[in-house]
Amino acid sequence: MPLGTETGRFAVRNPNLQTCPRKTNDPIGVRNFIKASEGNVLMSLDFSQIELRVGAFYCRDEKMLETYRNGGDIHAQTTSVIFNVPFEAAVDKNAPDYKEHRTIAKNCNFGVFYGLFPKGLQQTLKFKAGLDTSLDRCKEIIRNLKAGYPGLTKWQEATKKRAQVTCYAETWLGRRRYLVGMLSQDWGRHSFAERCALNTPIQGTAADILKAACGRIVEGLPERMWLKPLLQIHDELVFELPVDKVEEAMLFVKSCMEQQPYPEFDVPIVAEAEVGSRFGKMKEWEEYCNEHKQV
Repeated sequence: MPLGTETGRFAVRNPNLQTCPRKTNDPIGVRNFIKASEGNVLMSLDFSQIELRVGAFYCRDEKMLETYRNGGDIHAQTTSVIFNVPFEAAVDKNAPDYKEHRTIAKNCNFGVFYGLFPKGLQQTLKFKAGLDTSLDRCKEIIRNLKAGYPGLTKWQEATKKRAQVTCYAETWLGRRRYLVGMLSQDWGRHSFAERCALNTPIQGTAADILKAACGRIVEGLPERMWLKPLLQIHDELVFELPVDKVEEAMLFVKSCMEQQPYPEFDVPIVAEAEVGSRFGKMKEWEEYCNEHKQV
């Protein structure tokens, strides 16, 4: 269903393949149930950090924008911000606590636009990253994050104030989500509505960008009858196609996905390709090409 969620993301039923396990957490091998037919391969293209890029576009924070425009490492930039270390140290894999700091930065990034609370960050780090982080340290991390990305805090406050007046949030293309909870005196309902006000413009706009890309792909399918759209999982599109058409298909789909979605959007969009005979054993594009001598 194209509008099966509040933010406008696709929803899937019978079966719900949106809940397909991640490649790095699939002990049963569910992803391997999806296999290309003889003579064909599967190809997936996944938006790289699309919600973070949309968030940088919205909040106009100079550090975030500069990082993406220069093809930089946003997780390293956030590591530098929240731990007050030079960027060079944040990308140094031999630096003390490199792995732990980067893990914390990643988890902060994926929740930063939606209003991080110390307790929520503490639970996220414990259950998703296996890190026991004190509440005081989580408070310090969030405090440093807000200080290091001043544009983010300004955008969050302005967005919540606007939603308080209008009782809705909207994507860049104007699709609205009404938030009656903004009028509630109950802290829980009001807080949830505020998080929705922050979430909807970013996740909803990312969903709009994916749908626009799908529209461009569908337009080009009559000239490429051999290209079969198979799955859409969040920010990822999966196709089945003949082995000898892999490079042509990759260039076509990638160009559709990376196209500027609308004139105002000034953050680069990147789609990363993987290829394989089974969905659970996909190889990154460069590795696949090296093995098959296509580059």
